[in-house]
Amino acid sequence: MAKRRKPMKRSPGAGTARRHARLRPRGRPGGLSKQEIPPFMLFVTRETPTAQKIDIIRAGVGARVVDDMVAYLQVPKAVIFALLHTPESTAHKLIKDNRNLDAAASERVVRVADITRLAQATFGAREAATHWLKSVNLALAGVTPLSMLDTEPGAGEVRRLLHAIDAGGVL
Repeated sequence: MAKRRKPMKRSPGAGTARRHARLRPRGRPGGLSKQEIPPFMLFVTRETPTAQKIDIIRAGVGARVVDDMVAYLQVPKAVIFALLHTPESTAHKLIKDNRNLDAAASERVVRVADITRLAQATFGAREAATHWLKSVNLALAGVTPLSMLDTEPGAGEVRRLLHAIDAGGVL
């Protein structure tokens, strides 16, 4: 007869450290510590569980992510402001006051990061992925994939195209 194990007594929140440890990316890009990694790069380098994405979106992403996106994607700030549907003056004020973007803009940040991660997986490198995202594409009616990411239907088209490229170019 098998012996029954007694449940261990745990203090409140004892499992949270383990749960969060599973969500951390393995290996830090460029050997940076977690505090040094720009938030947008964290979103791009790891798949975030849906429940956590929802929490991040509802709480709002820090407005300083705009600068991270500009640096990561190597585009002018105006492109990011247009992508997030955030007026430049509003974004600058949020950044200056160290505040968060609203839920809609935060969702767009997460969406851009997800598509960027997918592009990197498809093309094998950050440079190739960002170049593709910024290049005019005939399959997208002559616009850049990055410009399509401000809406979910546009992002869906970009995902469809990336999956087609990954599968050998069949549209």
